[in-house]
Amino acid sequence: MDKQENLNMSEYRRIFGSSKMQKLWQEFISEAQNYLQNIEDEDAEKQQICFHNLRAYALVFDMTDFMRVCTEMEENIIEFGAISHLEAQNVRNILQKSILEVEQKLAG
Repeated sequence: MDKQENLNMSEYRRIFGSSKMQKLWQEFISEAQNYLQNIEDEDAEKQQICFHNLRAYALVFDMTDFMRVCTEMEENIIEFGAISHLEAQNVRNILQKSILEVEQKLAG
């Protein structure tokens, strides 16, 4: 990530403090995992809303890969309809990878 991308999380940390950021992070992880647990079983409209919201939250934590895939999924849903199980699993995998990256930043 470049310097500009890192400003988001560092600015939020400065505003809220490390403790609050950690709490917000834990809430985001829980919500994101719940949203994505069976996302492929939802209709296209609910999927689109989910990815739109997750993309916005991902911005706060500088999750560029996850943000990118949420944008792609939202655009694909608009164009082609609901996502498949395979696509949903790919998103869940990218979320897990992004979680590990952010946790390393928050620890530092």
